[in-house]
Amino acid sequence: MGLKVLVTGANGLIGANLVRELLAQGCEVRAFVRRTSDLTSLAALPVEIVYGDVLQAETLVEAAQGCELVFHTAAIFAYWGVSASDLETTAVQGTLNVLEACHSANVRRVVLTSSSVIFGSSSRPVLRDETSELRDEDAPAYVPTKLAQDQAAFRRAAQLGLELVAVCPTIVVGAHDVHLSPSNSIIVTYLSDPFRLTFPGGCNIVSASDVASGHILAARHGKNGQKYLLGSENLEWSAIHRAISDLCGVPGPFYTTNHTGSYLAATAAELNAWFTRKPPLTTRAQAGMVGRYYWYRHERAAALGFSPMPARQALAEAVSWLAASRHVSQQLRVTLQLSREVYLARQK
Repeated sequence: MGLKVLVTGANGLIGANLVRELLAQGCEVRAFVRRTSDLTSLAALPVEIVYGDVLQAETLVEAAQGCELVFHTAAIFAYWGVSASDLETTAVQGTLNVLEACHSANVRRVVLTSSSVIFGSSSRPVLRDETSELRDEDAPAYVPTKLAQDQAAFRRAAQLGLELVAVCPTIVVGAHDVHLSPSNSIIVTYLSDPFRLTFPGGCNIVSASDVASGHILAARHGKNGQKYLLGSENLEWSAIHRAISDLCGVPGPFYTTNHTGSYLAATAAELNAWFTRKPPLTTRAQAGMVGRYYWYRHERAAALGFSPMPARQALAEAVSWLAASRHVSQQLRVTLQLSREVYLARQK
């Protein structure tokens, strides 16, 4: 590829994996992060660190100068501790600031990290694609803010004459997740649950490294104004939880809970969070998504060359990193008997 590129949110789960893939392809990478950011995920990487904030437009203008391509991955992905207005301000105004900065710096193309949730979910196990519409009632605040971001971004890019492509990852699991995103938290929450509960519904699991590759494919070959779902396998939650148990050498899942049970468990987790001052592993907002199918097809991205690994392999890679991270307590770690798949994933 050999370009000079800017990556906003470069220290996040997707950003950190994207930076590594860009470096592997010979790019000169400028990493845009806040001064308060934990840069552990970028440690020892040959990147130029540029400090700023997507809500401070002047810092973006300076960061974009001299870059040929910008990947906007910076976002707040949270179901707890952030108000709906803050979520929307960062998603919408932050993205508009990025586009304005790119226009000022004569950047030719922007790749926006959106989300599969903008295409909604289903009450039945059916596949959705880029033509599907979001009609979920009572969706967590994060969901409509991503849709608002998407709509505002394409509208403004067209006005500015910027090339804009959006990639829409599903549930992204993998390494270099400093703050434990809600996606990787799925694994830790299940392992930490003494009852090893599972629940109805399902989702699409994809590797963070594959999502990074998908970003670059979209940058190279994506059609201006187009959106691309980046996902892998669609699985029911019971199958996902069984795979995690198998990979970690622990029994379970033991019981299947319903929406009410999930809501009560999430309420208890949130109450505990108030006392411990630590984020809950699950929230009432997430419990409201129980029973839904977040299943998607990725043929449009596949036409660009996107070929993701199976969900089980993605989970093995995530477990291999998580098991050695601070996100898994020593007390939990000693109960795990990691499978050969996990150890092989760690060697990659």
